[in-house]
Amino acid sequence: MNEEPDLDVAATPPLSETETGSSASDLDQEPARPEEVADTGRAFLGGLLEAMGLDADVQATPDPDGAVLEVAGDDLGILIGRRGQTLDALQELTRTAVQRRLRTRVRLTVDVEGYRARRRDSLAEYARSIADRAKERGTEIELEPMSSWDRKIVHDAVADIEGVSSFSEGVDPSRKVVIRAE
Repeated sequence: MNEEPDLDVAATPPLSETETGSSASDLDQEPARPEEVADTGRAFLGGLLEAMGLDADVQATPDPDGAVLEVAGDDLGILIGRRGQTLDALQELTRTAVQRRLRTRVRLTVDVEGYRARRRDSLAEYARSIADRAKERGTEIELEPMSSWDRKIVHDAVADIEGVSSFSEGVDPSRKVVIRAE
């Protein structure tokens, strides 16, 4: 029988001082099984969404690096937020809860209604158009500040275009990508 992990959000006690420490010695060095990460993440995120009063379905897929959690339902834009900021926070909260429960570092991705795939495609297309513009002008173009995930998408898209390069500058949260004609 496959038993659900007990992750009642409302009943989760606050972190003690030893649990809030960021020392690597606080966590097991043995990685968690991807299936365990997926099950624990699904249970936590499902409980959190239920506590928020949202009617959503969470599907968990084990991944070689950890797990991918897909959230589906109606009117879930509140979980995405502006440019995915709320989604990023939801992912970090879920990752932290799963890591705490499993006592080891975990990797997981949370997506809502395929937002991350759509964002990746849109951002890559934008980066290619800016790279073409920089190449035509023979100059560099500085993009607005963005998350590390978004910056990686831009760098990957620009790397496939001959005659331009990209680099990041600044400090988070104001770190941005610059696309330069070579």
